[in-house]
Amino acid sequence: MQHDIPWSDVVSLFSKVPHSAIATVDPDGCPRVSPIGSVLFTGEGQGYYFEKFPEHMRNNLERDPRMSIMAVAPGIGFWTAALWRGKFKSQPAIRLVCEAGARRQATEEERRALLDKVRLFRRLKGHDILWKHMSELREFTVIRIEPVELGKMNPS
Repeated sequence: MQHDIPWSDVVSLFSKVPHSAIATVDPDGCPRVSPIGSVLFTGEGQGYYFEKFPEHMRNNLERDPRMSIMAVAPGIGFWTAALWRGKFKSQPAIRLVCEAGARRQATEEERRALLDKVRLFRRLKGHDILWKHMSELREFTVIRIEPVELGKMNPS
């Protein structure tokens, strides 16, 4: 796995975001980006996400396992402070270039990890609609970690 960004920075950023964007390649070579709220890590360079709704993304990965996952730092305070200073203290966005694995049934432990991640929303109507009945996931392996370049504002 190639990278200049510590794995702990990847985990830190991804733990703060409510969703990530996952890009795959359509059969005609065009990119397709889907929001996924269930990206979780199992160790350095390894993770999974629950795959229930994105049918086109699923078909793309069955044909071509290349994918990218991007997280962008949330919060107006983070961005305002960086704009004030003219510099980000930490990476504002990270892209993971990955290879998707096979789709499989989630374990009870994996399902609990997802429900823990979205616990804040458990009393809202959409919680059960989106996350309560997730049962299949797709593992991925990180090939490369890339900072999203924002010129001189990127952290040193």
